[in-house]
Amino acid sequence: MKRNVNDDQHILNVIQKAFDKGQQGNMDTNTMIHWLKQELQSGYTVDTNQKAL
Repeated sequence: MKRNVNDDQHILNVIQKAFDKGQQGNMDTNTMIHWLKQELQSGYTVDTNQKAL
């Protein structure tokens, strides 16, 4: 499976945001998992829509 560098960068950015939020004490584990899922899904949806245009 070949990945685009932009996809990898997006994933790293999302993980960094999640880490920062966790350090601030704003999230428990379940909230973090839900947030990560939403962020990653929305990022791929945006990328897919941009390719279609």
